[in-house]
Amino acid sequence: MPFDPTIPANHGPFSSADIRAQLNSLKALIDALSAQVTAQQTIIADLQQQLAARPTAPEVVDLITAQAARNVDSVTALPPPWSENPPDRAEFNETRDKVNEVLSGLKHPA
Repeated sequence: MPFDPTIPANHGPFSSADIRAQLNSLKALIDALSAQVTAQQTIIADLQQQLAARPTAPEVVDLITAQAARNVDSVTALPPPWSENPPDRAEFNETRDKVNEVLSGLKHPA
């Protein structure tokens, strides 16, 4: 029998069976709520473990620094286009060296 807050009626007759049924119903409700609380505690404990395993902000910055490309702001721009068509060997070498400089700057540090 589910819990019925109207039993026993005010100033009415009641029996021990009615009171026992009410008390058993209340115990069943309390047991069900206890099981829900226990389940919630388990979920909260799991979430706390997951949260503790996450990297901190300084660890994230360190990971980004270790895995990111280096800064290539120091690479200067090439001079205006080549003076001749086709370019002479020195101009070609300068362009090749500049590309190599940018590529080496973008590589991850070892």
